[in-house]
Amino acid sequence: MFLDKIRKVVENGLCTSCGTCAGICPTDAVKMQVKAGLILPKIDERKCNGCGLCLKCCPGWIIDFEELNSEFFGAKPKDAHLGNFLGCYVGHSNDYDVRFNSASGGVVTQLLLFALEQGIIDGAVVTRMRADNPLMPESFIAKTREEIVSASKSKYCPTSPNEVLKYVLKENGRFAFVGLPCQIHGVRKAEANFKDLREKIILHIGLFCSHTVNFDGTRFLLSKLGLRADDVAVLNYRGGGWPGSMQIQLKNGQRLNVRFVRGWNAYWNIFSPFFFTPMRCLMCSDLFNELADVSVGDAWLPEFKREKMGKSIIIVRTKMVEEILKNMQNVSKLTLTKVSPNKVKESQAFSLNFKKENLFSRLFFLTKFGLKVPKINNVRSPFAFWGFVGTFFVYWSVLFSKKKRFRNFLLYVPLPVFRLYFGLFKCIHMLSRQEKF
Repeated sequence: MFLDKIRKVVENGLCTSCGTCAGICPTDAVKMQVKAGLILPKIDERKCNGCGLCLKCCPGWIIDFEELNSEFFGAKPKDAHLGNFLGCYVGHSNDYDVRFNSASGGVVTQLLLFALEQGIIDGAVVTRMRADNPLMPESFIAKTREEIVSASKSKYCPTSPNEVLKYVLKENGRFAFVGLPCQIHGVRKAEANFKDLREKIILHIGLFCSHTVNFDGTRFLLSKLGLRADDVAVLNYRGGGWPGSMQIQLKNGQRLNVRFVRGWNAYWNIFSPFFFTPMRCLMCSDLFNELADVSVGDAWLPEFKREKMGKSIIIVRTKMVEEILKNMQNVSKLTLTKVSPNKVKESQAFSLNFKKENLFSRLFFLTKFGLKVPKINNVRSPFAFWGFVGTFFVYWSVLFSKKKRFRNFLLYVPLPVFRLYFGLFKCIHMLSRQEKF
């Protein structure tokens, strides 16, 4: 029965690729594999004992924010947009190399390094791109400075760090976990069912996330640049200052840098209008990683428009993290400036409005088109006509990029046209805004 249900999660497009089911399966009956541009679970029916833990811990089909907030923070969400929190900051690492080679300020890498050096943690579940297959990610338990640094920078592709929970459960020690909102959701649901896991993962570092990009998106971008995937030796989606660039090293030694954002030929122009986005991302309401102990993301604020090294928005949710950051600042590892919650919302205003304020309109639209949607209890906004229209826009972007013949057509579309296309979506989106942040 449970086997059929978890299979339905995948068949109905509700899987987030987080890997929780594989990470907590007591009989090792679930393996994650690349399929249809995503990482999806494959179940060995011969090993499955029908315990149902995979379904209980799956964040793809149901997520109860009120229950999980009460479980782990002792209270219902304090703020409808940010969740529970103790304080908000803008900050950056004071280590030049860490800051320059990270996505935005180097705060996550510096926090992990400090926690490891101080003996607060014995390791951290992080993700890096594989050395033998640079287009594929690998999640692992980092236990040295070098391993933590190797996992810096953003990965704009599917990842399954929760699969590593199986190793966390077997090891002694205390660990940090770095993940996207859906991945932190899976970890929290697993911790609610595994006391040992809850005692071992003492630091949950959440990354802001508007949406991810499937593997077809990276391959499409390489094709658009006239490159073959087999020719790539190293690929970093971001780094080299802020906002940074995609850094590609080919096997023949050639190096290319492709601007990330803020330019007519920036590569994120393709992905900002939701081309190559998993449909499940359209059903998510969590931008700020509300169930993490600390959440970190880019400081997209007007005052930092000319910033070249990067600063991070930091949302602190636990006293332990508050104390760690204070100690880091005292020994000059980190620079922090307190900001208001409204400043945090301003830094992600567009994505926040899309994910939170238009959630009901998106779910309503998707169900009308015959799609299954997850059970989420923080749907706070009423139906909005322009939100419905905006969902139609991104829905077709997702479908369009799934079809091979349409992907071939998109190869001939210049990057500036993608930016104009996103501009049209932003105009529609602005009409749906119900409040300013």
